[in-house]
Amino acid sequence: MLQFMKTRKIIYYLVVLAAFGIFISGCKKDNNSSTTTTPKFTGQQLDQVENSDVQDAIAEKTDQDIDKSIDQLQVSNYQPSTAKSLSATGSLVITVNHPDSTTFPKLISLVYTNFQDSTAFESFVKNGEIDVLVSLNGTDKQLVTRAMTFKHFSVTTDSTTFTINGVRTMMRMARSFKFNGAAGARFTATDNITANLSYAITKTGVSDTLKFTRVVSRLRKAYLHYDNYGGILWRFARFRTNLSKDTISISGTVTGINEKGDSYTKTVSASTPLLVTFYLGTPIITSGILDYTVTGTSAASFTVTFKEDPNHPRNTLITATNNTTLAVTTFDRRFSRKFRKWW
Repeated sequence: MLQFMKTRKIIYYLVVLAAFGIFISGCKKDNNSSTTTTPKFTGQQLDQVENSDVQDAIAEKTDQDIDKSIDQLQVSNYQPSTAKSLSATGSLVITVNHPDSTTFPKLISLVYTNFQDSTAFESFVKNGEIDVLVSLNGTDKQLVTRAMTFKHFSVTTDSTTFTINGVRTMMRMARSFKFNGAAGARFTATDNITANLSYAITKTGVSDTLKFTRVVSRLRKAYLHYDNYGGILWRFARFRTNLSKDTISISGTVTGINEKGDSYTKTVSASTPLLVTFYLGTPIITSGILDYTVTGTSAASFTVTFKEDPNHPRNTLITATNNTTLAVTTFDRRFSRKFRKWW
């Protein structure tokens, strides 16, 4: 009988130990199941987003430089200036068939030869020709349409050459002047911009060429500043852009075919436009949100936000979120970032 009781106690203790072991094991499994891993961008996704931003940076900088040159020409009554920025290298030759403020339409030609007059820290060299047909939208000679044709125009950075062909049209919908005595003027403009452009990309030291397209439908609101360097009397006034004071707001869509051959859409809402300022000719996006969607074999969806980098002032900080995995990556915008084949 005693032996039987001891056996029952041993069995009882074994059952208790087994139950305790199961409980501990269950707790470990619960703890393990609650552990989460922070999602990360894959190397391909990072290259895809960075390539996309380089495309935008090159295209938007090119557009802004061209618009700046023609806006300056317009406020000077379409009389080309021989003055050149002290930091400029190469040459930009502007010719106008009717260099006055009354005759329209007029044809403007911009011919660039190894020309660089902008960007604070990076190479941005322009070559080639752009022809601009300027016509009136009505009776107001400041409200014009500019139809620009790119003729093997190219931009070369430290690592890549982008060759641009196609057409871009800017229709000025509204404008106003505010004079600052005889010192200068502020010109406010609202422009509808459309474009159908193709880009060929040649990396330095690489023989193959990648291509992408941009079909643009955007609204640009600009506050442009000009200094009078001609004379105190307004009939002697001559104007030079003062980029350090300019601000630009951009919204709308860009669609096209990316470098892999897939369709993409980039949308900037009017409620969260890209707000742009300038430092030594370099555009800095201080705020804004862009929705970036790719379909096809490289299908993906990203939300891209912009602001001035608090740790690197005078740089645009990009934050991209993968809308599927919620992975996040950040980087500073650079024109000279190497363009990578990521697939």
